[in-house]
Amino acid sequence: MTKQTMTPGARLTQLAAERPDEVALIVELWAGGDERLTWKQLEQWANRLAHRLAELSVGPQSFVVINLPNGIEHVVATQAVYKLGACPMPVSHRMPAAERDQLMELASPTAVFSDAAELQGITRSEMKALDHHPVTPPPDAIPQPFKAIASGGSTGKPKLIVSPGAFNYPIDSHPFAGLLGLVDGDRLYSPGPMYHNQAFLFTHVALFIGASAVVNEKFDADRTLAAVERYRPTVLNVVPTMMLRMLRSSALQTSDLSSLRKLWHLAAPCADWVKRGWIDRIGASKVCELWSSTEITGITVIDGEEWLQRPGSVGKGYHTEIRILDAERRPVAPLEVGEIFTRAFDGPPQYKYLGASQLELIDAGFASVGDLGYVDAEGYLFLADRRVDLIISGGANVIPAEVEAILTLHTGVRDAAVIGLKDDDLGRRVHALLEPANFSAPPTQEELDSHMRKHLASYKVPRSYEMIEALPRDEAGKIRRSKLRDERGG
Repeated sequence: MTKQTMTPGARLTQLAAERPDEVALIVELWAGGDERLTWKQLEQWANRLAHRLAELSVGPQSFVVINLPNGIEHVVATQAVYKLGACPMPVSHRMPAAERDQLMELASPTAVFSDAAELQGITRSEMKALDHHPVTPPPDAIPQPFKAIASGGSTGKPKLIVSPGAFNYPIDSHPFAGLLGLVDGDRLYSPGPMYHNQAFLFTHVALFIGASAVVNEKFDADRTLAAVERYRPTVLNVVPTMMLRMLRSSALQTSDLSSLRKLWHLAAPCADWVKRGWIDRIGASKVCELWSSTEITGITVIDGEEWLQRPGSVGKGYHTEIRILDAERRPVAPLEVGEIFTRAFDGPPQYKYLGASQLELIDAGFASVGDLGYVDAEGYLFLADRRVDLIISGGANVIPAEVEAILTLHTGVRDAAVIGLKDDDLGRRVHALLEPANFSAPPTQEELDSHMRKHLASYKVPRSYEMIEALPRDEAGKIRRSKLRDERGG
């Protein structure tokens, strides 16, 4: 018997009727305190806003830009877009106007949520002044495509990754809820930015299955640990940069993290020492990793207990076949690094690029987003780094993530990024940009060299170091190495 499917709009209406006074959404405010919405309040606000959007001709297949900071309005706007079967397009409110406008031209949005005056969109203030719009839901519609995520990619050229599938599932069978182990009654805390695929997707999946969600206006290690203690989430969804900064917080050991059933991390390689620190703190079975991409070319998962048996692995394929290929697209032997090609769910990836060429497909649906890695004899995948970031120095391959992980082991280094700069002798020399723990008294080159040579072969040790007050990571913890390289004549 086929299970009945529901749209996110219909599901929100159902949850509001079944549990009107239960808290659905909590937003921790940077100034202190929080804002909360019950299921009934979320439903009624989303309905009013959907009727406002309908006046602007928003409907199925419309793109709607959500150019708002993390906050309660961001979530409500997305739910209103879903009510009309339209496609939400979250865009960072901090993005430079030129880049933002390039993205908007790609999508030709029907409506915009933004406080930026030049966009003439629906502002957050206007979102709160909808009393003359009805609280009843508009006619149900299936969102398809169900999201469009902005990406600068490795080239820095803005593009949109459109997910063409339908957001229409049985309420207990959303594929990502099953993957994450999210169930009705859970509470998800995703402290990253809502324009990033991770926080955006997982938050709205959680609401769909009946889990409450916690988000914050801005990530801070101490505040995030305090929020876990205060709001008692059962699932925490983070990126490795957040893990590192919380691990170095003096509050980590005293914070009550007992509510957590799972900590999921993804979006970037995680240094072994950072992962071990979290395993030691909350237990191996709770620390889980997911490797994938917004394009869903493939998915792997691993929990901490498996990882301790195979340190560095990101797991086996989850409904995913994995191939490691060389530059001529020939298979390489186990343990040999090559480009990772994957095929998920027995078919090609379900995405569409706007503003970029589509991914190369080989052998009926295998695709790569440019990650390098290898598999062991049992099929466990290990990441190396991005193909575009690989440094070839004196004919030897240097993987930036490996060098960065050792640099951040040094107590005087808060954060690090490694790039390859032009060198007449080596072709490329390894150059490290460091964010010192104390900018006025950074570690010396001699101290850093001594530290690095204890852990790495000499050709991987940076030839030069550059101290900067703060690395330009985005709110999701990502950094564009190619931009750093190009700014230095690389």
